Amino acid sequence: MKNMDRNERHEPAAEGVGGPACNRPAGWDDIREATFNRGEQGPAYAIAKPVDQVACINCFMIDLDCGILDPNVVGEAATQSADDLYEKCVCDWLGRDPVLAKAEVRNTGHGLHILLRLDEPIICAGDDARRWDKIARGLRNALPGDPNLNGIIAMTRPVGALNSKYEPARMVTQLRAGQRVSREEILDLGNRVATAPARLWMQVLHGSERVSPCLLCGEEKNSLGVAGNWQVQCYGCGRVNAAALVYRHYSPEFLEKRKGSKNG
Repeated sequence: MKNMDRNERHEPAAEGVGGPACNRPAGWDDIREATFNRGEQGPAYAIAKPVDQVACINCFMIDLDCGILDPNVVGEAATQSADDLYEKCVCDWLGRDPVLAKAEVRNTGHGLHILLRLDEPIICAGDDARRWDKIARGLRNALPGDPNLNGIIAMTRPVGALNSKYEPARMVTQLRAGQRVSREEILDLGNRVATAPARLWMQVLHGSERVSPCLLCGEEKNSLGVAGNWQVQCYGCGRVNAAALVYRHYSPEFLEKRKGSKNG
């Protein structure tokens, strides 16, 4: 059996993680905010819970990290500044979808937390938490965010808190307040990511179901369009898995590192 990391086992970090203070990573005791249960705030090791201990879901989250994006696609400034990432890319992405358009957005220092806050908490009993965790892990794929983000046990950073992974520490700010979403809207977005992502990604990331020149081969004479629920097509590329629309936003270094970790 392969060794699974903590995220795959749905286990929280142990209290005091990191060993002696001199060996602990920068930011290990920063204040976080849970998206589940009572929305507790505190260091991650103090408030983390496994999936099976989630009784209430208040929010679904997507984590966009400037450092994993390709400057040739999103622009150099967007890979250096979360404010620039929001203004140059994410604001448009969110505005092209009726559910994502309601998201709250926080600048967490070197990335953005996209928060879909529920109008009524989802109460979990039995296997509900695991079922919603799968939906949450699908939702994170609606945008080119961190693919390692947890599902319903993801944590954000409170507005006004400090992110001390950087020197000097950076304050968490709210870029957009957003609106509450319903359970039905979450299920709708989750279903579109799971069953017809080609149309979703073309519309959200590029504003149309057909764009020219082709985003993948770059040929001026070719246009790229939706060719089914899971495929896009141009005359030069042929039919391609629509996931390429998302992967192209990641830096080659990030993709190589992720490929290496999977092979390992």
